[in-house]
Amino acid sequence: MSIKTLAATALLIAGTATQASDYTHIRCGQLLDVESKKVLQNQDILIKGDVIEAIGPKLTAPAQAASIDLSNQVCMPGLMDMHVHIMFDSSKPAIRHFTETASELTLFGLRNLWSLLDQGFTTIRIPGDGGGDYSTIALRDAINRGEFRGPRMLVAPTLHGPTGGHSDHNSIASDIHMPVRRQIVNGADEARKAVRTEIKYGADWIKVHSTGGVMSMYDDPTVASYTQEEYEAFASEAHRHKKKITAHAHADAGALGAIKAGFDSIEHGTLLQPSTLKLMAKKGVVLVPTRYVLDWILERGQQGSITSNNLGKAQLVADAHVEAIKNAYKYKVKMALGSDPIFPMHLAIREFDAMNKILDDEWYVLQMGTINSAELLGLEDQIGSLKVGKQADIVATPKSPIDDMKNIEQVSFVMKGGDIVRQ
Repeated sequence: MSIKTLAATALLIAGTATQASDYTHIRCGQLLDVESKKVLQNQDILIKGDVIEAIGPKLTAPAQAASIDLSNQVCMPGLMDMHVHIMFDSSKPAIRHFTETASELTLFGLRNLWSLLDQGFTTIRIPGDGGGDYSTIALRDAINRGEFRGPRMLVAPTLHGPTGGHSDHNSIASDIHMPVRRQIVNGADEARKAVRTEIKYGADWIKVHSTGGVMSMYDDPTVASYTQEEYEAFASEAHRHKKKITAHAHADAGALGAIKAGFDSIEHGTLLQPSTLKLMAKKGVVLVPTRYVLDWILERGQQGSITSNNLGKAQLVADAHVEAIKNAYKYKVKMALGSDPIFPMHLAIREFDAMNKILDDEWYVLQMGTINSAELLGLEDQIGSLKVGKQADIVATPKSPIDDMKNIEQVSFVMKGGDIVRQ
């Protein structure tokens, strides 16, 4: 790993945490050990600066340590959302992306970052977003510098797709001439150039639309967007630059092309077949299912708030999605939690309960939104669980999500990198 890469990683993890040697002593009524799936009673957490120094019952803290009493609360690691769009909101008119400037959308995104942090999400991944040229990179860097509060962010700036695909303006009339956008990528050479451009401007991840989508017009979610040569060009170029790459995929064929090419994760995976899921498990490809967004779309459809085209595609994939998630769990595909918030951001936390309704395994769902997500990011030695030497990312709720996953929606305390965000 280069010195530049090490420095970037250090900056990412440091976030806004203080570098002083101040101590904080937290007393927890219960502590959820997500790695061992154990509920530990009456545990203390001693934090030095931004790092956990000790965990155990009745720890002795230095005299100068700040004291936080969560003895009637349940402590758990900071939560993670691996599929966040901070500048989309489908409850608002779609025209806003043509009437609002990049500056306006960036400010909208910053407010959504505050909402995510208040909900307990201390780390997020953005797999492409709106808002103009690399505004998510600018927000990530400003948060890392301590200029704004927000979650730790890893960013794929752009949603890459082919002409007529999920990234294109398919709902715009053909005689209205839109400017050529960087996310429209056709052919292996363009794929390699697109990856290089993303890295040039600071991308952590690369995002590709490997099938059509639900909330877009005319593109087919059951059809692969690219040829195998194109998938391999995207993946090999990303990995050559030591970056990870993910694919939006509904159709099994689109996901399979990305998996064979070496993509690191698959988003949605609504139509994945058992054979493809088994290959994912074998190759260590992570699935980010994003369930709640489909529930939200179907609910909006019943209210007549989305187009018949979008509703029809949502209905097509919804039932198959449940089966795909159950099979992924059965075949031991590692899954990470992602909410895909094209809905109002304060609803992102509902992804936990939406997944729990399908899997009925509270510990696994909590792992999806903590340690599994950390492993997907390659940061499991620094975040994802409450362990000595890791970042002091801590969330607390009055009642345990292990007893009822809905309890995770009542976050009462948030600490990110040793800094109290909400108490």
